[in-house]
Amino acid sequence: MNLGNITEGTPKNTDKVFHFLAYCLLSLLWYIVFKYGYKWAQAKALLITGVVSISFGVLIEYLQGALTETRQFDVLDIFANSVGVILMLLVLAIKNKIQYKKI
Repeated sequence: MNLGNITEGTPKNTDKVFHFLAYCLLSLLWYIVFKYGYKWAQAKALLITGVVSISFGVLIEYLQGALTETRQFDVLDIFANSVGVILMLLVLAIKNKIQYKKI
């Protein structure tokens, strides 16, 4: 669907904030699945979460550039996605270290 000029007047690249937040949430959910669903160790859950989340973001960007006419491939989207994933993984790792120091 072509939205035309529906986003006219919005600052350029504001969608990157939404990409960042969406991938923060996505990586948090994947981490919960791997850590508590599969009962994987912290390091393995963090590593696999990062690989899966970033790979998913790259794949989606590639597919929307290759298979759609109204969407396009955007390297800045991949960057925003990846920064969201990495920041969430750092938060989770730091939280875990602080939690174990209290015990």
